[in-house]
Amino acid sequence: MIFLFRHDWNRLAKLYCTKEAPPQNFYRMQSGSVGLVHYKGTLNIGITSEGIYLSIFFLFRFGLTPLLIPWSAIRKIEPANQLFFERFRLYLIGLIFDF
Repeated sequence: MIFLFRHDWNRLAKLYCTKEAPPQNFYRMQSGSVGLVHYKGTLNIGITSEGIYLSIFFLFRFGLTPLLIPWSAIRKIEPANQLFFERFRLYLIGLIFDF
């Protein structure tokens, strides 16, 4: 189960791992999906001029490193709203990321 939890995140980390501190425009405890794994209330999302910063709330991180996905790696962003929640879907390198 832990392998499945980490698989797609680690695929992204091979390309987009970052040591940078979270940006000022940073939203904690959000929900989103990376591949088949849904991070409900544990996803931290930041927007920078370089790209999208992602990390997992520290209690649930399990060694998952923060990511900074550059804008150039994002092929498409589209709305993916559900009922009363505004969501977006990002397409990049064979993965779909919803938040």
